[in-house]
Amino acid sequence: MRVLIIDDDPDLRNLLVQYIRQQWPAGDIAEYDPLQRDLPGRDFPLQSYDVIILDYMLGRGDGLRWLEELKKRPKCPPIIFLTGAGSEIIAVRAMKLGAADYQRKQELTKERLVTAIRDVAHGKVEKTVTPEIAARMEGHVLGARLKIPGIKVLRLIGEGGMSRVYLASRESDDEPLVVKILRSEVMQDQRTLARFVEEYNLVERVSSRHVARVHAHGVQDNNAYLVMEFCEGGDLNKRLGNKALPPDEALRIFLQLMLALGDIHEQGILHRDLKPQNLMFRADGSLAIVDFGVAKHVDSIDRTNKGEILGTPRYMSPEQVQGRALDLRTDIYSAGVLLYQMMLGEHLFEGETAVEVALHHLNTPPPALPERLQQYQRLFDKLLEKDRDARFRNADEVIGYLTRKFFQDA
Repeated sequence: MRVLIIDDDPDLRNLLVQYIRQQWPAGDIAEYDPLQRDLPGRDFPLQSYDVIILDYMLGRGDGLRWLEELKKRPKCPPIIFLTGAGSEIIAVRAMKLGAADYQRKQELTKERLVTAIRDVAHGKVEKTVTPEIAARMEGHVLGARLKIPGIKVLRLIGEGGMSRVYLASRESDDEPLVVKILRSEVMQDQRTLARFVEEYNLVERVSSRHVARVHAHGVQDNNAYLVMEFCEGGDLNKRLGNKALPPDEALRIFLQLMLALGDIHEQGILHRDLKPQNLMFRADGSLAIVDFGVAKHVDSIDRTNKGEILGTPRYMSPEQVQGRALDLRTDIYSAGVLLYQMMLGEHLFEGETAVEVALHHLNTPPPALPERLQQYQRLFDKLLEKDRDARFRNADEVIGYLTRKFFQDA
C-alpha cells in the first residue's frame, strides 16, 4: 500500500505516518510539505499511490483548490480530506469536488484513519473484505445511487438499527444537511416503515427552536428518506465525554430540553426515546432534539398499545417498562434520567442486561445526590417519581420550577 500525505504541519504528518505504520508496517508512505513545494505538477506520479491524505489548510495554499486540481488528473487515487472541527461546509465542498471521505483533524484517531483508508481503498489495501467493510460499502453505494430532488447525498457518516445517516447538501448551496435513509431490510417490515413515515409526519407539525428542522421527506426507488438540518456540535454523549458537566451548564441544557418538550407536547406528541444520541447541538451550542422514530401522537396511545415496549432501557420510565398506556409524564421521567447523567457523569442505574436496568427503573429508588448537589434533590425527586401521579405533570411545570428556583437572576 502506498499513501501520500500532503500537509504543512510536520507533527500531524508524523502522527499520521505513525498511525498507518502501526496498521500496515510494510506500507510505503510519502510526505509532501506544501510549504516547501507547490502543487504537484503533471509529471508527478500521482497514480502510483493508493490513497492521498490532503489537509484543507496548506500554509500558502488552499486545500480545496489542490483537491480540485488533483481530481482533474487521470487515475487520481481516492483522497481523504482533513478538515477542522465544525467545518462541515468545507467538508461539503470537498465531497462535491470529488473527495472520497473527510475527517475532522481534532477527532482523528488511529481507528478512524484506518477505517477511512480501508473504506476508500479496500481493494488495494486488503485482499479480503470484512463484514463491517462490506456493510459500509453497501451504505456508500446506496447513498451514491439515491436521487433526492435538489439534494446531493455525499457520504455515509453513521448507522443505526433502522437507518443509515449521510452528510448531504442542497445542490444549490453548500449548507450541510443530514439524510436519513431507512434500511432496505427494515422497509420490508410494514410496522417499522409506518413508524418511519409517522416520524416525519409528526416532526413536520412541530415548530420549535429546539427540535431539528426537517427540510424534505419521501420515498425514492423504494427507499424512504428524511432530510434534516446538520448539527455540528455532535450529540450529548460527545458533549459529556464520560464526565459530569458543571451543574449550571447541565441545567441550561435541561431547560432547553424542557422547552423542546413543551413545544412537542403542545402538538400532542410524545417522543418516547429521549437519550444522549437524540440530543444534538448546533454550532452555537443550542440544543436540537432528533429521531422521532418511536414518537407517537398521544391520542393514538391507548389501551390497544398495552404491552408494547419501545425506547431505550437506560432512559425508560417505569410505565414504559410495564408496557402501560403513556402520557406526557413518560418524557419528563426520561429527561430526569438524562439530567442525572449530565450532573453526575454516570447512569442512574447500571445492570448487566437491559432487562436488569429496566427493572431498576421499576423497583429501585434513585440514589440520593451527593452533598455538593443537594440543592437539586427536590427537582430530581419530582422528575424521577416512579408513581407518575406524583411527578411533574408536564414540561411547563418543570420550566416554572426551574425559573423560580434557579433562573430568577438569569
